[in-house]
Amino acid sequence: MVIRGETNLIKVYDLTPIVDIESYDLSETKDIERFQEVVASYIDSGEAEAVDLPTELMGVLPDGAEIEIEDKTYTFEDIEYKNTSVDELISENFNEGDVLLLLQANGDGYFEYDENPDINDLKIGYTACDIDAPQEPIYDFFCDLMLPDMVLKGEEKLEIKASNFYPKDTMVGEVYIVREDGGKYLEKIAEIDMLHFGWDLFEDLIQVDYDDPIA
Repeated sequence: MVIRGETNLIKVYDLTPIVDIESYDLSETKDIERFQEVVASYIDSGEAEAVDLPTELMGVLPDGAEIEIEDKTYTFEDIEYKNTSVDELISENFNEGDVLLLLQANGDGYFEYDENPDINDLKIGYTACDIDAPQEPIYDFFCDLMLPDMVLKGEEKLEIKASNFYPKDTMVGEVYIVREDGGKYLEKIAEIDMLHFGWDLFEDLIQVDYDDPIA
């Protein structure tokens, strides 16, 4: 079985151990530069990975995506969804006041599995967002995605055998703080100059290629 389609990648680093956000005035250019230098040094040193493994999300946009099983091609309308609440993911993994760096990438994804199950036996994870989600760009980026690493045949999880990601755009880095007001949510506080980072930061998640996508 193969799943292919437009794919969003998100990698979340917890900056809370190294950043006292109250010590920065992010409306000032000098403070923004100082903040970016601290974050870049933290990521480049490998300390961020060693201290706390980053949270990751890899999702396929349903529109135009395909599921190939042997000689048949299906769409995500042919498969049952297993909802994963983005609000619950935020609530379970982060605390109010946490400062998070979110690296985001968009491109074409290819995911191959060993098995070729009956389409009627499959369920796939789906990132469901509350209709009252905050008006932050990041919610548009990780809501309503199919999760290729959460494909189930009955109760059995199918493992990805091979995967490739073909970037369409440059990587985006944004810093958010976790707020709480009747529930936890993300509020954007800064952007990061992505000249500091390379695609190798995603290599533990998926193979990144720069050739034309697989036909």
